[in-house]
Amino acid sequence: MLWGLLVVLGVLLILYALMRRKLSFVKANASSRIKIIEIRHIMPKKSICLVAVDGQEFLLGMGNETISLLSALKNDSPSSFNETLTSASIQRDESQN
Repeated sequence: MLWGLLVVLGVLLILYALMRRKLSFVKANASSRIKIIEIRHIMPKKSICLVAVDGQEFLLGMGNETISLLSALKNDSPSSFNETLTSASIQRDESQN
């Protein structure tokens, strides 16, 4: 009876791993025009997302039911997420002045 339980658990784990791999929503293939570069969770149900679309990068704010464009970044933007976030806040301050 213990062996039967172990076999069933093993099959469930294998099915779970296969389903995660096949049904991943964030998974991008090589030919995809939209790529999610990085997501940072700020608060529960609030995140900042760095997305590349056809080589152009966008910084998006994601809330409970909304997605807002925070900044369209230049192509020569820095590579690290922290530098990108700092660059976006500077661009936003300049556009408000």
